[in-house]
Amino acid sequence: MNDASSLDLPDTLPPGAAAPFGRPSWSGLLQFSLVGIPLKAYPAVRTRDVPSGHLLHADCGQRLRYAKHCPVHGPVDNAAIVRAYEYGPGRHVVVAPEELDQLRPAQDKALRLERFLAPALLDPVLYSGRSLYLVPDGPAAEPGYAVLHAALVQRQRWALGRMVLGGHCQIVLVRPSGAALALQVLHYPEQVRSCPLAAVRLAEKAGEEMRLAGLLIDAASGSIDWGVYQDRAAQELKALIEAKLAGQPVATLEPERAILPLLEALKQSVAAQNGHAAAPPTKAKAPRKRARRTA
Repeated sequence: MNDASSLDLPDTLPPGAAAPFGRPSWSGLLQFSLVGIPLKAYPAVRTRDVPSGHLLHADCGQRLRYAKHCPVHGPVDNAAIVRAYEYGPGRHVVVAPEELDQLRPAQDKALRLERFLAPALLDPVLYSGRSLYLVPDGPAAEPGYAVLHAALVQRQRWALGRMVLGGHCQIVLVRPSGAALALQVLHYPEQVRSCPLAAVRLAEKAGEEMRLAGLLIDAASGSIDWGVYQDRAAQELKALIEAKLAGQPVATLEPERAILPLLEALKQSVAAQNGHAAAPPTKAKAPRKRARRTA
């Protein structure tokens, strides 16, 4: 990961992203040392715009309903259901709701920044996938917000902190994102598994393969046009639904490309980057037999 100065963060939200609206997901006080800044947090990512899928009874078209069912006594009412946690194969301990309430953290409304670190020190595998935009809660919060944002950009640092979010104590990362501050919820380190390939050593590659791979990387380096990254699966699903409603034929999927040997794939990729048409992949030919000489 590069430092904050080379991340090429946008000055505005990415194309298609909605500005903060509606009710905030969180509001409270951002604290570092003796400084306090009132903030509100809004989801940075909207839910995928994909039609809801349901299971229907094929005979009548009604949605299926799932009843709570005991394999011994049949259907069970909600009042007869308890929560239990498995501590061994088929063995459970029942925990009452009031006992769980005692374990939940107090609804502390503070986001406490504890450490500031270089972005390169944080492995992206820790990102949980939940992102929020932090915005000042009122004009009085704007000066402190602006100073914190500018200081993080100037020092090329991100901030690590903790907060209560969704009833759970979370590790969070606060970083500049364009002109705003973004918050990423992180996994706890003990949740991250070790990579099973950590002990595998990469084989030494031939110089020609390394040269071609470097050319490909150089040709595809630079700023990012986020407009070309779209959720094609959602678009294709909508198109499929619209085609079926209109009684039109459903488009067929494109055939998968053949997998080429590494060196040949690199050569064709570099040729395509340079504007030359790449030759279509062909199957390996069997060696030709030598013709017999006739006297």
